[in-house]
Amino acid sequence: MHRTLYSTPMIETFRACQRAYALTFLRCRPEPESLSFICKQFLLRVAAQINRGKITTISQMQKYIGQYWPAERLGNKYSREAVTKAFLSVYKTSLHYLAKPYRPHGSRIVGVALSVRARVPHVQVYIEDTFDLILWYPGERKLELVDFTTQPLKAADPSWPCTALLVKKYLAEKLQTRWPYKRLAINRQRLGLQDYAPDFASLDESINRLHWPEVIKDLEQMKALEEKEREDLEPLRQLMQRPHERQCRHCQIVLARLSQYQSGEEEELYLTA
Repeated sequence: MHRTLYSTPMIETFRACQRAYALTFLRCRPEPESLSFICKQFLLRVAAQINRGKITTISQMQKYIGQYWPAERLGNKYSREAVTKAFLSVYKTSLHYLAKPYRPHGSRIVGVALSVRARVPHVQVYIEDTFDLILWYPGERKLELVDFTTQPLKAADPSWPCTALLVKKYLAEKLQTRWPYKRLAINRQRLGLQDYAPDFASLDESINRLHWPEVIKDLEQMKALEEKEREDLEPLRQLMQRPHERQCRHCQIVLARLSQYQSGEEEELYLTA
């Protein structure tokens, strides 16, 4: 990955805790993935195939899941019961979305799992995010960005937009040359075993101008942290050796996963020695 390319999860983690950000994104080894994260990523892949029209029947979906289910990524990290339960949840959710895909009246699919990158000239860095589904309404000249999620949706304060919303709004401006929209809609659509109403986020232009400088400030600090990475990682390594020291909840989660990763790696080395 380019050293000056930042994604939405990176910015959100940095805002929550700079130490957790350094432990997660500035290390050589990736953070171990949770079962829920792996299942969500696979579910998004299935939904993308349905939205592209490559999966239209139950047999096609069963064949795709049987062929691409991430058994290797799951390995022996989780119990058979947990993996079986996760598989059934993914399968049933995929069946439900196949039967009722998100297709609002008057919309046309123009993008699926599209990664969009844009330069932030003030900081001379790039930001990137992936739009799970992009819908174009020719009659209304409206562009709808759909972000699929598997978690319950929480009510948001329109006067305090989240980082993901601010980034998507900035990246959407790059799409305007291809789809000259007059109205932009950003929708969080939950995937599950039942029908969920779309959750449209409102972002007033004045609110966006008020909070966007905060994102730029975070990007400046992230870039500065990149430049002195070697100096900062040594105390972070020492921190990892003191897991019982009081930390924020973000650091506790990261350190717990790192401990699991290290113990699993040592066991693997022992078994192959």
